[in-house]
Amino acid sequence: MKEKKKLKAIKKHIKNFPGVSLDPHGNRTRKTIRFEVSDHEDITSSISALLELCYYALDGNGVFVSPKHSNRTPTTSVTKVLEMVIDLLPHDQMFCLDKITEILSAQELKKPKP
Repeated sequence: MKEKKKLKAIKKHIKNFPGVSLDPHGNRTRKTIRFEVSDHEDITSSISALLELCYYALDGNGVFVSPKHSNRTPTTSVTKVLEMVIDLLPHDQMFCLDKITEILSAQELKKPKP
């Protein structure tokens, strides 16, 4: 009985853990993490900071690879960051904004001019 309570408590903690989550996506399951931002400007500033980091890393003036990760190179680290940047780009929001703009533009064209 005691073990069941422990397992129940562990399951509760794991369920509320903000780490990797499993999300159904079509016929497969995606593993995702959350990246909290305060607003759209915060998204773009985060993306800009990551791109700047890649620029400085590729510039060659600094070493960004820790000695304990000797199997990694600056190029592979930068590649990983660039992949993250691509994933962070707000494609869905921009598509939505384009559709909203299109709807508003069509509505403006239909209005009779005074």
